Amino acid sequence: MSNAPPLSVAFIERNPSAAARVLENLSTDDASALINVLPGYASALALGRMTPFAAAQCVIQLETDRVVLILRTMSFLDAASVLRIMNDENRSAVLDALPEDLARDFKKSLRHPRDSVGAWMNQRISPLPQSRTVADALKYAKRKTRPEGDELFIVDDAHRFVGVIRISRLIQNDSKAVLKDLIKTGAPTISNRATLASIIDSPFWDDHAGLAVVGRKGNFLGTLSHSLARQGIVAAQRNSPGVKSDSILTHLIGGCFVAFVGLLGLILNSAKIQEPITDLETSHDR
Repeated sequence: MSNAPPLSVAFIERNPSAAARVLENLSTDDASALINVLPGYASALALGRMTPFAAAQCVIQLETDRVVLILRTMSFLDAASVLRIMNDENRSAVLDALPEDLARDFKKSLRHPRDSVGAWMNQRISPLPQSRTVADALKYAKRKTRPEGDELFIVDDAHRFVGVIRISRLIQNDSKAVLKDLIKTGAPTISNRATLASIIDSPFWDDHAGLAVVGRKGNFLGTLSHSLARQGIVAAQRNSPGVKSDSILTHLIGGCFVAFVGLLGLILNSAKIQEPITDLETSHDR
């Protein structure tokens, strides 16, 4: 399938970052229509340089077989970034259509234990490539909701996290300045494999609305806010694994525990008791 004008293909091959910027400035319908008629390798090249959110918005409008072709041509990390942002229905359809071994690798990359940072991170945050300009960044910031506050997260061409830049600083610079020259390096990161309990008291929360979540190779996966981390800890405590839920012993223990907690609450006049969480690193290789 390739009805794309040769000049479009040549432009993408010569300057995929510029092509990605053009696609992001089109409507999603128009960008998807062009992606759909490009050769697979050209589509993969352009989508790999787009922000993951914009790329995901494009591919969910394509036929599943077409998405599979493109994702298999993209680098693993770029493809995983797109899959991570897709809705559950589209993601499941694509994973089911992928070769079994590749689908297994993607699922492993996307799966996280309930009490881990990765399970609670905001995956719909799209980082910006460091090759973009101030004008590009401001345009992006204006279009998107910023739950992580004033900071934009910046990555290199391999999708590795390299730093942050505040929007308030961007507006003080020339619109043609490149983000790479303005990045604040040394920004804190947290591993997607870390437990929530191990990072909840980090001093970095005082200075950042959201912290960058990275994989084993430093690849940007999302962000995590302090409030979301606290919600995750409460949920993980409530759903902590124990004996099998369908066993008689579970029901007996559960009934006794509820009664005990109720009595204890009366005695202590609703005193709050918080069970400590063991700080264990997960074994998932992400």
